[in-house]
Amino acid sequence: MCTFQKRLNEKEIGCYYSKFDSLFDKIPLDERGLCIFHSNNETWKMEHNFILHLETLITRLEEEPPSTKIFLEDIIFTGNIEHLFNNRKFKKDIKFNHSVFKEAFTLSLSTFEDLDFNSTIFNKGVSFTNISVKSMMFDHANFKSKLSIDKSNFHDAFYMLNADFNGGVSIMNSTFHHNSFFQNIKTNLGKSLSQVRFRNIHFKKFTTFESSEFNALVDFKQITVYAELFFHKTKFNYTEPLPIVSSVTFEQIKVKEKGRLEFRGTINNKMFDNVMDVSFREEEIEGKLLFEHTNFTKFNLLARERLINATKAENAKVFIGLGCIKYYNQTPLKSIEISADNKNLVIELCNTFVDYFTRNGGFNLGVQFVSKTDKRINFFYFSDEVIPYDQFESQLQKSEQSMWRLIKIESDNLTTQPQKNSLPSKVINATDTIINLIGLVLKIGSRFPFGLISEEEISGLLHTTLPANTKLNNGIIVNQIVLFGRKNTQSFQVKKLL
Repeated sequence: MCTFQKRLNEKEIGCYYSKFDSLFDKIPLDERGLCIFHSNNETWKMEHNFILHLETLITRLEEEPPSTKIFLEDIIFTGNIEHLFNNRKFKKDIKFNHSVFKEAFTLSLSTFEDLDFNSTIFNKGVSFTNISVKSMMFDHANFKSKLSIDKSNFHDAFYMLNADFNGGVSIMNSTFHHNSFFQNIKTNLGKSLSQVRFRNIHFKKFTTFESSEFNALVDFKQITVYAELFFHKTKFNYTEPLPIVSSVTFEQIKVKEKGRLEFRGTINNKMFDNVMDVSFREEEIEGKLLFEHTNFTKFNLLARERLINATKAENAKVFIGLGCIKYYNQTPLKSIEISADNKNLVIELCNTFVDYFTRNGGFNLGVQFVSKTDKRINFFYFSDEVIPYDQFESQLQKSEQSMWRLIKIESDNLTTQPQKNSLPSKVINATDTIINLIGLVLKIGSRFPFGLISEEEISGLLHTTLPANTKLNNGIIVNQIVLFGRKNTQSFQVKKLL
């Protein structure tokens, strides 16, 4: 009697294959008392005709009633067993759960019902070519070498859950007809050039790569999405610089009219944060393409501009949502509480600051208004200058302070104090900014006496130009504008000091 034992549902389970003892006259036992199916002694197994015993077992299990399954669980497979499964049509589910494949394993030119490889270990390469499967499951499978799937069809659900890959992954020229789950899988390819490659794939139904981690080069090419394809909380990690290929490639992705492709990172783990670069090109979007919490600075410039511009199109099909980093440097989202009638003041002040910053500091700066409601406006500043964020933020603070020093309120007088500079461009920049700021102060001041703007709104408005977590310590103060407005309800005296 085989000494194999395993614990299942809090019960000790013995050798399943012992009941077939009469089939073999007597199942051989190794020196540890394990049968030829459970034994880990490869040399002994081959000497005692393991493959012949396996073939006899499969034949016997196929002859059992149709409602039964072919259980090949907890088996240590060794030797060349491919001829037992290839060029065949199986009418029963096959369970390979908790087994170990010592040698390379290939399935080709065969048709299967359900195939289960839960908690299965593959010590060498695995190849599935020209197979047709009803349902397939890999839960906690461990691939120590490459997995290759080619020219195959999966008609019912496909599950690749909690699997570990220590070799490349190549899935090509195949169709997933039903829901497919590539969840919590982890590839551990390090700095090697081995890839995770999906090419010429049709995802007919819901497909997700949620919470999977790719520590490898990743290449999705010629992918057709008919329903949902989600990359939620997916981690791409490959920071090695390469001269030819990108860390992550999405090329010739077709999203059909009813399809939806989503990339959603998290606040603390932006999508593509940990890769050198992303190549995204030749996409055809008939349905929807959505990004949230995605780092667009990893995309090449042409792809980034193309996707951003696509969001502005009429009947847009590309959406860049919350938490996306579109630019190399981007401030946190700023939120100003202000009435609908005064929102134009925020926009005007933002644009004045952007113009001053760009012309005075030598770096490009932009502002993007994310949302506008009746009581609030949300926006952020951005720049594509390749400089450290600390330097970018410091430059914002310096420019904000120098801009507000251009004007000064004293009692009922608004004075201007342009910087002394011999460069005509600097003089013109300061003059243009002074004119804009005078106009803004007059607009703000004129509203206050009539109750059209509150002190709180003025305070919020003045922080339009400030980086996060800083305090206005130069230039205009709220009470000075309030006092100025009260004293100049009917007219304003502007004193120009050259």
